[in-house]
Amino acid sequence: MASGPVIHFGVWVRKVVDTLCARVAPRRGRVLRAQVAVGALLIAVTLGGCAPSGAEKSDPPNRVQSLWSARTDFVGDSSRVAELADQAGFGPAGTYSLALQTKQAPYAMTVAFDHLDKPFDDVDFSANATLMLGLVSNLDMVSVTADDHSYSLTASAASTSLGFDVKELGRDETKLEAYLDLARD
Repeated sequence: MASGPVIHFGVWVRKVVDTLCARVAPRRGRVLRAQVAVGALLIAVTLGGCAPSGAEKSDPPNRVQSLWSARTDFVGDSSRVAELADQAGFGPAGTYSLALQTKQAPYAMTVAFDHLDKPFDDVDFSANATLMLGLVSNLDMVSVTADDHSYSLTASAASTSLGFDVKELGRDETKLEAYLDLARD
């Protein structure tokens, strides 16, 4: 709905510029026509800034859509894996770095926390690790470390816990959504 007035305003600006240019161009030349066009463009941009932006008009993508679009086939796709680690929820627990084991199977990733906001034993990493195992197709194990503490989850253990193959989270968006709903409760 909000785009209607913006479109009509754009048509109006175009008509004004065309009219002014048609009247001015024969008498004053190209320079004045360019000045009129630039002036009208500045007015359009200024007033266009008052219209709601795309982010305000539509809802931002939900977590399911964000995770679904960030999934990847390979642990070696470091930028996608890092994005997934943030989206899976490791970030709010503290500051961390990632180490990816990509040379030979079993492929793994280690989330090494430099700082945790809570004591290690008070943080449940299972949901985040399960998401990583499900959304990175060839990921076999996720380890989380901080100081002298560690936690590990394999794809096999995650599948047993879920009651279905954890890799289904990366193949079936409905299962991913159901898992996120369950994890939220």
